Amino acid sequence: MKTKTWKINKLEKVCEILDNKRVPISQKDRIRGIYPYYGASGIVDYIDRYIFDEELVLIGEDGAKWGAFENSAFIASRKYWVNNHAHILKPNNETLINKFLVYFLNYSNLEKYITGATVKKLNQQKLKQIEIPLPPLQEQERIVGILDESFAKIDESIKILEQDLLNLDELMQSALQKAFNPLKDNAKENYKLPQGWEWKSLGDICEIIGGGTPSKQIKQYWENGTIKWATVRDMNTETIEDTEFRITNLGLDNSSTNIINQDFILIATRVGLGKVCLVKDTLAINQDLKGILPHKSLNKKYLFYFFKKNKDFLIENGIGATVKGVSVDFIKSLQTPLPPLKEQEQITSYLDELSSHVKNLKQNYQMQIKNLQELKKSLLDRAFKGRL
Repeated sequence: MKTKTWKINKLEKVCEILDNKRVPISQKDRIRGIYPYYGASGIVDYIDRYIFDEELVLIGEDGAKWGAFENSAFIASRKYWVNNHAHILKPNNETLINKFLVYFLNYSNLEKYITGATVKKLNQQKLKQIEIPLPPLQEQERIVGILDESFAKIDESIKILEQDLLNLDELMQSALQKAFNPLKDNAKENYKLPQGWEWKSLGDICEIIGGGTPSKQIKQYWENGTIKWATVRDMNTETIEDTEFRITNLGLDNSSTNIINQDFILIATRVGLGKVCLVKDTLAINQDLKGILPHKSLNKKYLFYFFKKNKDFLIENGIGATVKGVSVDFIKSLQTPLPPLKEQEQITSYLDELSSHVKNLKQNYQMQIKNLQELKKSLLDRAFKGRL
């Protein structure tokens, strides 16, 4: 193995640390400009002045991640400023290439050098003790060349896949728009509908139920609870099957929470505004959620897709100082294009099929992205074990 001939050095022996040259500038004192202002994990602003005009290596001192493959280090070049949340390293380029150092730091798990329980920090003394294997410069150049070329190709593939994911979202949104506005009328409100369709307020064709939270101070409301109690944190898939928390009958009876069942859909009207889910089983809900029970004239899945289509509209209309939300009255006032039930079923059947196809493609693209990211890790691992 080649690494047996690589010398091990501490960073303080092969790098000059320029932390004494960094200067923090509070946000109110920054003047907008063209020069990057670097912090722990990269550029945080652009200002009118610069300190450095050379290529250096930066690594977060605090407010960063230092685990293996977590990209804790990066190159800064040309004219820029650095605040006091990033260490500044100037490698001795007679023995260490800047990019080789960055690849090594991002490959390494640096957690053993981190101090602090609540506020984690890579202090300068610990930074100096980090050990780096040093192959000859020619070998460093070869390794960096391979990694640069490979990573560029991998990153381009990831970029294409990420765009494909965005295209799928746009495809689904386009299908939702067409489903609820089949005549493609450009009017923003109460656009023209096909024959047999009509506009209805949700309040006329639904029942809406709110929720609440039993007191966390009374353990009898929670201990050994058997009733599923949903919050927006449980709304991570199309259908809620289980919940993080459960409450007791005593908690149910002594709070404003309510029970809903599989006849309802569930929508977030405050935290997580606009999220919508189907309900698989009986459960209670908290105050950020509303259970919506459609009347017989309204297909539950059609209502579900109506809220999917209008998620952005709900977010745009949220009000509140800290957490934006919409009221029950606002939900009731929403105008819904309502076709006959048979057409609602046809629409939902088409959207179900498309949604399933989109979901499968997304999973495929996400798996490809994950595999490409794992390939980058594998290349780094091979590089620093002398197998590249």
